[in-house]
Amino acid sequence: MKKVAAAVLGACGVVSLAFAADTLGTWQPLKTASYKIFSGESVADAQAPTATNRKLSIVVDGQAAKEIFDSIGPDERDACSSTKGDRERNNGAVQCMYTTNNPGKGYRCWVGVDLVNGKGIPTVSC
Repeated sequence: MKKVAAAVLGACGVVSLAFAADTLGTWQPLKTASYKIFSGESVADAQAPTATNRKLSIVVDGQAAKEIFDSIGPDERDACSSTKGDRERNNGAVQCMYTTNNPGKGYRCWVGVDLVNGKGIPTVSC
């Protein structure tokens, strides 16, 4: 009986560790992401990168964007879009939008980095 109890407890421990490892944030592939290296204030007014002005913007779509969106709430009160149902969330260098009128897009997030100083920056504007 003691061996059975030990085996059950051991199995529970392994399952618990496996569950804990799974909730710790394992690496996930980005299937729908693109990047742009540019200079200027935002992607909207992007210019060719220079030695002193190089910024990186990574845009992520789909499920990965939804997970990022869900992680950085709450919604902005003064969102760029006035379309009913559209939502926006921003947290420093991470900017996300949920769009209802763009089938197939839904969630989209941008992550920005100033490549000269290594600091996170917002890279999209309204």
